[in-house]
Amino acid sequence: MSGLSSYLISTLSRVGGLGGSSGIPDFPFAVGEKVATVWPWSIHLGTSTDGKHDVTIFVFDKPHGAQYVAAAQNALRRMRTLRHPGVLRYMGGAETSDAIYIATERVVPLDLSDRNEELVRWGLFRVAEALRFVNEDCKLVHANVCKEAVFVTSAGEWRLGGLELMDAVGAERGVYREMGAMVPGYAGRMAPEIKVQGVQGTAALDGWGLASLIGECYTTEMPVGLGALHAQLRNTDPQRRMTARGFIEAAQRSGGVLDTAFVRACRFLESVTVKDTHERAQFFAGLGAAAAEFPRVFAQRKMLPELLTLVEFGGADNGHSAVLASVVQIASDMDETEYSAVVAPAVVRLFASTDRALRFALLEHASGLLHGMRDDVVTSSVYPAFATGFGDAAPAIREATVKAALSMAPRVGAKTLNSDLIKHLVRSVADAEPGIRTNSLICIGKLCAKGGPGVNDTSLRYIVCPALLHALRDVFPPVRAAALAVSGACAMRWDAVDVARRVVPAISPLLVDGERPVRVAAAKAINVMVAHIEGHAREMPETVAKKTADKVGAQAEAVADLAANGWGGWAVSSLSSTISGAISLASSVSQSGARPESAGVQSEPSGSRSEPSGLSEPPQVSHRPATTVNSPTAASAIVQSTTAPQSAGGWEFNDDWGEDAADAWGIDNDDDSWDAQPSNTTGGMTVVASTPVKLAKPAAITPVAKPVLKSVTKKDTKPVQPRRKGLGAMKLGGGAKSNPVDQFL
Repeated sequence: MSGLSSYLISTLSRVGGLGGSSGIPDFPFAVGEKVATVWPWSIHLGTSTDGKHDVTIFVFDKPHGAQYVAAAQNALRRMRTLRHPGVLRYMGGAETSDAIYIATERVVPLDLSDRNEELVRWGLFRVAEALRFVNEDCKLVHANVCKEAVFVTSAGEWRLGGLELMDAVGAERGVYREMGAMVPGYAGRMAPEIKVQGVQGTAALDGWGLASLIGECYTTEMPVGLGALHAQLRNTDPQRRMTARGFIEAAQRSGGVLDTAFVRACRFLESVTVKDTHERAQFFAGLGAAAAEFPRVFAQRKMLPELLTLVEFGGADNGHSAVLASVVQIASDMDETEYSAVVAPAVVRLFASTDRALRFALLEHASGLLHGMRDDVVTSSVYPAFATGFGDAAPAIREATVKAALSMAPRVGAKTLNSDLIKHLVRSVADAEPGIRTNSLICIGKLCAKGGPGVNDTSLRYIVCPALLHALRDVFPPVRAAALAVSGACAMRWDAVDVARRVVPAISPLLVDGERPVRVAAAKAINVMVAHIEGHAREMPETVAKKTADKVGAQAEAVADLAANGWGGWAVSSLSSTISGAISLASSVSQSGARPESAGVQSEPSGSRSEPSGLSEPPQVSHRPATTVNSPTAASAIVQSTTAPQSAGGWEFNDDWGEDAADAWGIDNDDDSWDAQPSNTTGGMTVVASTPVKLAKPAAITPVAKPVLKSVTKKDTKPVQPRRKGLGAMKLGGGAKSNPVDQFL
């Protein structure tokens, strides 16, 4: 019964494991799909029970291969004890009464139908190195070197397996002698001395096997130099036959079959830790250009992880920039899934480093390193460490951080960009280093120009614009020129009214700057802004003057509301009284059919000839023409006539107020008489008549006394500065010891 249970467990484990566990004692791997068969094993895909490792599982079924049990057991015993980069890496094994299991790194059998010449040469070097280790260091003989004994990793590297016939050097009755006849095709590739009884196996035995592998790789024509080596490996005399060590030494000579840039780079990376600083610097300087010619799969899955490990643990010395350049070049065409698994975790750890040389190199290559990472990973894991560079004590780090902000901005999202990144850049506009100030402005301009990556109008108006206005007064000419260039680039996103009232006046003095580049930049910026203002002006209405007394009354009510809220002071009170008086006066005149007479203006004589209304000049009137109350601090308002139509020539305003200018601004004279005269209408304008009409004088308007402002000395208190918003929010020329833009962030 126990045998049946063991058999069921073994069978189910090969299908896919039992409940997340393989069901095999001391074997923490789940057996998956069968993918190939290599004597005497069936090869399955598998994973560790914790899901962290993908493996290949070699399964030997005892009931169906009882004569090969000793060979499978020999392979399991040798795999447990051998550790070498060129030997198939053992990860776990188990033996039950029904089967033998060996779990290794994820590999597949060697397939030469789709081959790369560089990978074949590197694979031969790997196998030869493994044979040298087995023969000289372990004192063993592989005795079965062939295509079926070689497996390939996902990176394209060759691994030596097939240890079923391995035995000790000098064994009189080696395993290969006893079981060699069981191996399919072994008689055709067996070394001659195996057939001779009493001859002990040596390293020359595996030299013959290496020659067999080379022959399987190059069935038609061998590369230059390899044919001679192959002949020496096939020497029938074991004493004169070339060994694996001899093959490596001869193939690596200048012009040899293994003397290629790819093989040299792979060998250097394997021994980089024992190289001196000069050798490492020279190698990394040329690695970027050479990596473009390397096999892509091998470079991405083998070389790239080694380079990242080298940078992370300090093996690159001062060559971080060159190594990261190679990393960017190799990873440029990786898909997002593979990039997130191989490169992204290392980049996150590298940005958290405090090594300034490494951080500077990362900032230099930020664009290439971030391109394959997900935006959420960049925002949550990379940006916090990146932002610390804005305040670094080293100017080189601050400047590199500012430049890298262009690559970081599209990846962090609009929220982080407007709430944090743009504020760091604005602070950098006030940096002590003029070069950093200039580059900060250029970076801001590229982010804020039309079509930029997400800087909204609020940040542009209340954060960026004050910094630009401050930079216009910088003592360093390139900073002023950069500020002008950015202003011109951002002009179309600003409100035209703000541009006309605040930006253009700030730029105008730079039209006569002492530096020619600044003058040229100022002229370009002014031209762009004037075009923007003209376009806005064409869309404005012809006039904003009020045509009816009702509208004036509505404006008076708005002014009264402002006064009620405490804004405007005594000037608003006086204005309200004056407007009320003017409205009352217009009402009384309309009831009596007469107009008030102004001093110094006479009516037209009755016998004078009247000109056609369309040709004559409008007669001069004594009162001020109707205007719109544009400011809550205006001193008076004039009621415009609504009965006469506007002349064809339009309104003409006379700025010469004469002696009655004081009356026009609402100054109270109690001695003046309130007389009115009937009027005639000529040319669409109301003309004062010569016949006086006596009106009742209204009650005197008591002017509101102006508040007495108490003079305050400097010791008492500081003058209260009103809080301003918009483009004028920044007070230019702030104190030298403070950052003038900090108050707006």
